[in-house]
Amino acid sequence: MGSFFKIYVGENEIYSGDLTEVPDKFRDVIIEDISYWAESLGKRGLNELLYSHLRWYEEKGMFCDKCDAWYHEKIQCPRCEVMLTELYRYDRDKGLDMLLTCIGMITRIEVLD
Repeated sequence: MGSFFKIYVGENEIYSGDLTEVPDKFRDVIIEDISYWAESLGKRGLNELLYSHLRWYEEKGMFCDKCDAWYHEKIQCPRCEVMLTELYRYDRDKGLDMLLTCIGMITRIEVLD
């Protein structure tokens, strides 16, 4: 798609990039929606749009290091009986962390093609 985004809180730019930090399975939809709605939504709408598209980022699960497998709400791995570790399902990223930290304060998004 080739879009480049600048996201602001007041006059401070908190994100600049093409959203390559977002996993492929979520990226096309968020780019399409931001590109279409960024200029027409008010502050509250922008924040709701971004938050709804970034909910996956905070998703956690139970992970077995030994089996390299994810489980839901278990304490012990059903295969190898090792204690599971609660982890974020997706890699952490400074840019996405900043967006979620500022999600209620975002004032505008510039879309550059």
